[in-house]
Amino acid sequence: MNIIGFLMGLAGLSLILLVSWMMVLSVKQKRLEAERQAREDLGRRAREKAVAEDRKERQKKAEEGHVPTILYLAKEAEKRDLREALHWYEKAASLENITGMYGVVRICQRSRKDTVLEEKAKFWEMYIRGLEGDLHALCETAKAYFSGMGIAVDTEKGVRILEKVAMSNFIPAQLSLGDWYLSRDNPVPKPEDACYWYSKAARLDSSEAMMKLGLSYLKGNGVSQDHRKGCYWLECAGERGNAEAMYYAGKAWMDHGAYGNSVAYIWLFLSANCGYEPAKGMRDDVGSRLGVDSIVLLQSFAKPLLKKIQAGTIGKHLIIRAFNKLYKRNVPIPQREYPDDDLPSTNDSDALVAEMEELLPVPHDNTTSGEAQADAEKGGGEEKHLKPDFTDKHMH
Repeated sequence: MNIIGFLMGLAGLSLILLVSWMMVLSVKQKRLEAERQAREDLGRRAREKAVAEDRKERQKKAEEGHVPTILYLAKEAEKRDLREALHWYEKAASLENITGMYGVVRICQRSRKDTVLEEKAKFWEMYIRGLEGDLHALCETAKAYFSGMGIAVDTEKGVRILEKVAMSNFIPAQLSLGDWYLSRDNPVPKPEDACYWYSKAARLDSSEAMMKLGLSYLKGNGVSQDHRKGCYWLECAGERGNAEAMYYAGKAWMDHGAYGNSVAYIWLFLSANCGYEPAKGMRDDVGSRLGVDSIVLLQSFAKPLLKKIQAGTIGKHLIIRAFNKLYKRNVPIPQREYPDDDLPSTNDSDALVAEMEELLPVPHDNTTSGEAQADAEKGGGEEKHLKPDFTDKHMH
């Protein structure tokens, strides 16, 4: 009996010890788990802090213009937030990174119903074409920066783009720069810079630039006012078939000098027959001052001259030289103004004068060119009695 009691006591003690051991083990396990969890939490917070610091550092570099970082953030954001991705792609695109530009186009095209994003996509597609070699697209890109079409207005960047293209002797860029420096939308217009770019384009044989440079001289806009130089550039453009320049050349000679109306009628006749509508009314106005006989004679010369202009067979300065000689004008013709200036021989202009004189079987008088020039420089008034002419005796 004592043995059984002893054994039962021993079993009870063992059970107590086992339960105690298990409780101790459970407490230890919980402590170890808590320590492990604490370590994991500490590690996670450290990693999160590191990621946050890394992202902050990346954003800082991106805001400072580090393109690889900008593209990394854009690519990451594209997976979760298109608005943020667009922000970063636009940032890269503004730094002339083509990958960024393509990114903007890609994001914008996902929202086809958004007209603002559609305009953005069109702008950056155009810019991409420009950077890939399309100079016309670069000019249009610059104009978009002026107008704010598809991009925020940035006139300085627009000017930089145009200047870069213009320096490669691309005439449309030079003309656009000239127009911008005269534009009412330009907060700081610079007429003298406009004339600089028009002059460069004119020397590359742009008839539009010649016309605009000529008008600048006539108005004294950006250069010293000079009627003769203005007429020179307008008539150079007219020789190349620019109907609008012909109109302004005719307008400039109306009632100017001894034979101004005769010269004016010829240019206005050419302009009207080249399709420039405003020239028709002014041509008829000048014709009413000259008389029917004068008009007939002037047209008999102007018609074959029109054919030559349209055929492109008029040499440089040919008409200007002929008019200078026939009408005793002194419109200045530069002597080899630029290296590629291939001046025509005086024989060509002499032949043109002879054609005109054949229309008027009147012998030359002995009036000196100096006297005629003095009369011509008076400007205004009626046609003078000098020979050869289209206004005297045979013209009334």
